[in-house]
Amino acid sequence: MKGDIYSMEIQTEITRKEINFISDIDLRGVLRDRLKEVDKIFLVNANYSTIFLAISTIEGIFKHVAHIFKNDIKASSYYPKDSKGNPKKFDKLTINELYLLLKEQNVLPDIKNFENVYDLFRDYRNFIHPQEQTKKAWPTDLGHAQMAIGLLNATISYLDRYIFVDKEIFEKIAGNPDYDSSKVLHLKLHNTILHSFIVWNKPLSNALSLNFDLELPKDSVFNFVFNFANDGSFKMLRLDNRERDKNWLLHCTQKYFWRERLIADPESPPDKPILPVEIRIDFQKKEFTFAVDKTTYSFSDKDTKKDKDLFTELRPNLRIGFFNEVGPVSLSNIRFK
Repeated sequence: MKGDIYSMEIQTEITRKEINFISDIDLRGVLRDRLKEVDKIFLVNANYSTIFLAISTIEGIFKHVAHIFKNDIKASSYYPKDSKGNPKKFDKLTINELYLLLKEQNVLPDIKNFENVYDLFRDYRNFIHPQEQTKKAWPTDLGHAQMAIGLLNATISYLDRYIFVDKEIFEKIAGNPDYDSSKVLHLKLHNTILHSFIVWNKPLSNALSLNFDLELPKDSVFNFVFNFANDGSFKMLRLDNRERDKNWLLHCTQKYFWRERLIADPESPPDKPILPVEIRIDFQKKEFTFAVDKTTYSFSDKDTKKDKDLFTELRPNLRIGFFNEVGPVSLSNIRFK
């Protein structure tokens, strides 16, 4: 009897693959393929190829994110000029120039002289042309390949904190949400009680007008978060699409624990596939309204049953956000004013 032959494939990931901040689904697929390729070539000591592919992948990521803020970037006083003194073509911006411009938009961290690191590896990437390599005396060895992968992973790790809803930046608190090229924000299920939880990176202290269309499947729960200080301190308005459960205003006083404070009226969201949601906040006028399908919700104390002005629950200089429970939720046509 012939013995069985077993083969074992060792899967080793060198690069980070969390790139849901890339809204272009096709580009996301291409980048993930490149990241898998970097894993393979690094393991066989292909140092030149590792550097070329790692740095060009960073450039692709930077260019995608920069296009989100293109108008603001082109209006920047730091926008570079070409050799003739004219504004440089947007698609000709170098990796270090993109870093500086994205840093000005508060998308990338302000690390002293960090643009020089990207500039250094841009020169290494140019070694794809042998004639260029002969002009530099720098070696291209394992250490430099490791540095390129480290820079790639650090870039992905930092940007993976965010979801870009057009030009609005949201920070991920939990889960793996994404905003796709169809301009739909997907709050997915995840293996924590918070599932997909994101907060706007701007503290709220003046006026806000926020509209979106909410897809709330049966048995799903959507929470509009406000007064967010951290994941153990916030309040939220809940739309609950489970049978026998109610809409509430809840208060989180410690991590993964919240209690019901105010009963919402209506007690359940409308039975419709898409729910238009309108939220208005104005600190000067002392207004806070929450409307679903053109019905403005009112609130009352769960114990005394007395009416409660929603604005009295609000605090300035804290953040707003969204998260789902029980099932997936989608937001489309998100509009900030």
